[in-house]
Amino acid sequence: MSETASCARSAPLKLSQLQNFCKRDPAGYKEDYDAQSRRLTSLVGILLLSPNADPSPSLVELIQFMAAVSSSSYKGEESDRVAALLMELLVGTSNSASSSSANESAATIPLLQSTLPLAALQLHRDIRKACVSALILMRNKGAVPPLRLLQSFFQLMAVVPDKNLRESLYHHIVNDIRNINKNGKKDEKLNRTIQSFFHRIVAASANESTAGADDSPTDYAAKRAVQMICDLYRRNVWNDERSVHILATAAASPNASVASRALRFFLNIEEAMALDKQNSETNEWEGIDNINLHLHSKKTKGKQRLIEKQIRNRKKKQNAREHGIIANREDKGVEASKKLFPAIELLHDPQGLVETILKRVKSSGSNTYKFEVKMLMLNFVTRVVGNHELILLPLYPLLQRYMGGHQRDVTAILAYSVQSCHQYVPPEEIYGILKTIAHNFITERCSEEQMAVGINAVRSICARVPSVLSTEEDETDGDGREISSSWDVEAFTRDLAGYAKHKDRSISIAGRGWVNFIREVHPSLLQGKDRGLVGAGLHKAGERPLRYGEVRAALGVEGADLLAAYEASKKRKEKGGKKNSVGSDSEGDDDSESGWVEMNDGEEGGDDESESGWVEMNDEEDESDEEAPDLVLLGDDEEGKEEEDVDGEKGDTVDYSKLSKKERAKMQQEVSSTRIFTASEFAKMHKLVARQQQARRDPRLAAKLKRAIAKGEEFDDISDSDSDDSDDEDIHIKGAVNNTDIMADAKRKRMSKAEKLEKIIEGRVKFETNERAGGSTNTEKKRKKNFAMSKYSFDARKKVGEKTTAKMGRKQERSKLDGGGRDAKKRRRKF
Repeated sequence: MSETASCARSAPLKLSQLQNFCKRDPAGYKEDYDAQSRRLTSLVGILLLSPNADPSPSLVELIQFMAAVSSSSYKGEESDRVAALLMELLVGTSNSASSSSANESAATIPLLQSTLPLAALQLHRDIRKACVSALILMRNKGAVPPLRLLQSFFQLMAVVPDKNLRESLYHHIVNDIRNINKNGKKDEKLNRTIQSFFHRIVAASANESTAGADDSPTDYAAKRAVQMICDLYRRNVWNDERSVHILATAAASPNASVASRALRFFLNIEEAMALDKQNSETNEWEGIDNINLHLHSKKTKGKQRLIEKQIRNRKKKQNAREHGIIANREDKGVEASKKLFPAIELLHDPQGLVETILKRVKSSGSNTYKFEVKMLMLNFVTRVVGNHELILLPLYPLLQRYMGGHQRDVTAILAYSVQSCHQYVPPEEIYGILKTIAHNFITERCSEEQMAVGINAVRSICARVPSVLSTEEDETDGDGREISSSWDVEAFTRDLAGYAKHKDRSISIAGRGWVNFIREVHPSLLQGKDRGLVGAGLHKAGERPLRYGEVRAALGVEGADLLAAYEASKKRKEKGGKKNSVGSDSEGDDDSESGWVEMNDGEEGGDDESESGWVEMNDEEDESDEEAPDLVLLGDDEEGKEEEDVDGEKGDTVDYSKLSKKERAKMQQEVSSTRIFTASEFAKMHKLVARQQQARRDPRLAAKLKRAIAKGEEFDDISDSDSDDSDDEDIHIKGAVNNTDIMADAKRKRMSKAEKLEKIIEGRVKFETNERAGGSTNTEKKRKKNFAMSKYSFDARKKVGEKTTAKMGRKQERSKLDGGGRDAKKRRRKF
């Protein structure tokens, strides 16, 4: 025994002193530690015999001492024995013995017991709190494996009605899992085991609970498990398919509270994660932006260096922040092309899940679930159906039941109806929804706001399912016979188009939105006066929506035929210019033909072989600035190779503008299958296709393009640069439909800060840019002229001459020149 231990033996030690000595000399104070261990065992045994009695005041301190010392100085068998003793005190002998193994898998972890032993239930709250704190301390020091505490803590959360204890256990489990997966180092085996345990709890709750019944301990444990997974997913700790599968199982649970937590996760998780990211960036920027300049303190060199460093960091962060904002503004397709609901995208069996939830909604009575829970289920079902493009035919008649004019939250029901529609839904299912909306909302007996909402909802549904606008002339079978339909699309379309001239502003805005939509999709349904310029052009081009099940198969890369035509036209122009330059050069000097130059006999460079005075000169010896034209005559094969185009045909003999649609499609397929396009060629094809689509929409542009084709100037307005000057439209993202998307829009929307700044910059550029040809005007030159050059100009002198003082001065000068003045006429006395 050491000297420190022998000196300490002379007087009794406190537990805090003994803890310090055990950490410094574990072997020397092992006997003292064993004595305290035996004392703890006896006190725990006494407490288990009479749990209602008041505990010993030193028991809490003794528990903390044993947990701290065993997890640091005597880790191993001693720490396991202390942890088992504390868990036996918390949850009973049978429950602690079932999880005594340190390396147990999820299959061996038993399910939660609905009750605890009487001694564990009647345990004093201070003792229970001390045991939990001791076990958390031992787990943080690595003395207890996580799986050993997981089942015990879930058992306590499920059975013991102590709110503070439940919160502490919940935060410990979440933080423990976060620490396991900290700094990108994830223990996949341990994560899989814990997730399997959570899934078993949620599945047991779904199998045991019934709709409308009271919550059991298993249901409460399932709620806590779902809440933990949602929190870990939001913190990007568990964002994989296994977590989504557990939440999908919880969403199908009959228990309303468990299902509601999971449904709200699927519906709101992305908004919450985006908000967390925004808050973190804002807090980080505020921390960098706030710089202590020490304005009211002593100035030292160290403080000055610190201030300069903080200013440099702030400037660097500001540049990075502005660069990110500009990049996100310019490249709209990077972030916007991502799915808005990745958790919904990770569902393993979305069809079976929505069928289960829809069946539960239809079969439940009025008292089984609250109205808010039913709306939550409908929102989730329609979101999954629209995002995964599922076929769920019983959903649409159910939605019609909630489309009454005085229905509660009817705008949300209309939004759910819109987001449940997609291109694979049969039009017969949509006809009923459109008729219900028209009868209940778009009538004169309804208010103006209801009518506007109804028109906007119909427009949104038709935009997602354009096949409902197919008329009887468009719907024919394979033999060309028309298919009869009870839906008069043309009359319905023109009735809604009549609301564009309604006296109420919100209705007229909704009506004009409907008219503009029909102009783009199927302008033949409108009257001639309502088609407008764009509708008339598309009507002439034969624009119509695809019928249900009809698909336009692509025969190649879109725009490949236009690219071939553009390259052939460019090649013809280059060859024409080359021939013109050759002809002009050949008409020049006749003496300099075939590369021969006449020289005098007396000049240098002559030799014996050049008896006639002619000297042959090579091309390299020509020191002129212009390159000599190539006068070599080409053979038939070489000329054919030079004139051969990319698709194998001669560019001079093929006129691409006179090809039919079938020939164009064949050429597009051949070009797409025989060459590899570069990035610049894809950009060029995008330009050509965009111009062709714009010509279909604008008759004036189509006529202009037709005249250019006749003159052979079809591609003169297409530049060779790879940059795309056209404004990219926002990418349409499948997913949620908010209530504000179909609400009445009677007022002008306020512009955001970015839109205001963009408008200001656009105005400045428009003011500074000179749109007229021929340089600046005299007024612009005069405005930009230097003042020193213009202060003695005629206009400046004219302005100065109009002043009152200048007028008086000129008057005096004139009087002096006339020889007059005040003394010109002297006064004389009359006699």
